Amino acid sequence: MKLQQHIKSTLGWCLSIGIKLLRVVPFTTITVQVTTLASQIFLLLAFFLPLKVIILLGSEKIPNYFPSAFQALKKNHLIVSLSVAAAACYVLYLLSELLIAYCCRQGARTLLLRSAKLNIIENQEKIAAYAYSKFTRAMAAALFFAISAVVLLIIYPKLLAIVLGYTILATLLCVTAYNFSPHIRVQFQQNHGNILNALSATGFLLSFFCLVADFLYFPHQRIFHAVIAVLVMRQALQRLTSMVQDIISLRMQHRQINAMFFQSQPLLEQRQNNHQLECMLSPSSREAWIEKLMDQAGIDTHNGMEISWHQIDAVDVYAFHITVLNHDEPQEYLAKLFGNNITTLAVQERLLFEHQSRLPSIEWLGHYVLQGIDCHLFRLDGHKKLIRRQIGDGVVAINEALLCCEPASELISRFSRSRPYLEQRLERGMIEPLRFVCSTPEDAEKVERLLDSFELIIKRLSALPRQIVSLDITSEALLISASKQYHLSHWSSWRIEAVGSNWPVIEKERLFKAIEIARSNRPTLLNTTTHDILLSALMYTFERFLLRKDYPAALRLLDEILAATEAQKSPVLRQESTQ
Repeated sequence: MKLQQHIKSTLGWCLSIGIKLLRVVPFTTITVQVTTLASQIFLLLAFFLPLKVIILLGSEKIPNYFPSAFQALKKNHLIVSLSVAAAACYVLYLLSELLIAYCCRQGARTLLLRSAKLNIIENQEKIAAYAYSKFTRAMAAALFFAISAVVLLIIYPKLLAIVLGYTILATLLCVTAYNFSPHIRVQFQQNHGNILNALSATGFLLSFFCLVADFLYFPHQRIFHAVIAVLVMRQALQRLTSMVQDIISLRMQHRQINAMFFQSQPLLEQRQNNHQLECMLSPSSREAWIEKLMDQAGIDTHNGMEISWHQIDAVDVYAFHITVLNHDEPQEYLAKLFGNNITTLAVQERLLFEHQSRLPSIEWLGHYVLQGIDCHLFRLDGHKKLIRRQIGDGVVAINEALLCCEPASELISRFSRSRPYLEQRLERGMIEPLRFVCSTPEDAEKVERLLDSFELIIKRLSALPRQIVSLDITSEALLISASKQYHLSHWSSWRIEAVGSNWPVIEKERLFKAIEIARSNRPTLLNTTTHDILLSALMYTFERFLLRKDYPAALRLLDEILAATEAQKSPVLRQESTQ
């Protein structure tokens, strides 16, 4: 859509909102308008009058260009009077802002009651008050600009002509650039605030230079008018900029605002469209970009390909099963496309594959960018999705492999600087709510024992080696090879935690066997006790229950957690007794 069409539709929307406010809450809206206008005038005077005081302090007498009413006063009396007036104006400005905030809350509450709807968004009243405040301030800014134009027309019409001429010219240039340059259109959409501020500052400087040239080359009797004109012009341009920014901000949320303030309009969520990605997903264009992908990866596709959809079960990640035909045996590949709103997940998966070896993953062939879309390519030869009865074994097998996998030092370093570990996330305040759901004295006693052992648990978890944890172990991401090896096809959401984290706690016996196998592959686990690793698995699951507010499930884990903790205490006590 062209910029002038955006402007036209936005002006129509603003008109409908303004009529709605004046019809439903006329007194409140008018009060906010008048008070906002008064607050801006008070703020202008609060910064303008001190300048006059400084001029008086630096001069021997009252300058001739001061108003004649000031000339009758003594210099010291005038300095004191202007200083008191500046302080009073600032106090009035603060009181006006308090009144505006109160009126906005009342007006938004009335609008919500009149619309008679269910709560459609979280913190609805607060958001409605914010939107009401923004819109009324934008209306007041428009009124201030109009009044400033009238003032300039009276005291300095040449300057008004320059300001209006620049505003019209800048608007035409912006419309032209937006309509004919995609790059500039993107810059406007992403950085409109900075662009508007730059245009406002440019307009002020241009107008100021014109004013200086006018005074240098043409005679003027009253320089005081020029001072007033400069201040009014600066404030007018600032209010015009803030008005446009407020309207843009509101327009970006117009669906929520319409749903809150208009009875006949429900909340319609806008689906994020990525036309480039949708074009690549369409069957008619798949083969072209997949051929380009295979060419970049050095894979010959001259004998043809077969392409089918591969479900990943991850939001905004799209995968295709590609079978490349050749004379010997077909080769299978998996190509994953990441939407533009989750590029961080693509970066995270790429980072893992670039630094970590021995992952239970299908072979990663590389990261490619096709038409601005991140794409990861894998070798899929012989891998199939699991049937239902294989999923449990697959989950355990992936965790067994991760237990044996020593995390790369680069990944540990980056993760520790970015996210907290399990022992850093756990707090006493998370456990204390368990007291509220204890139905027996025994349960309450277990909670108290856990709190008493809290520091010991944190100490033990902190001392454990690290391991990679995958949050993408789902039935769709799990694959099994022809040799009955389990692998994952998706690794975007991974963490580094204490070893044992994310292990299914119902599979304790298999955990003990996995630990023995892992010790033969990871020297860092040789001095780590089995109970420590079990405690890590239990506390990881315990935290997950607490975050979900599933307190009964958390209570059921206390016996095992306390048993693992008590098993840790005895070596410590024996060590202390020998000392």
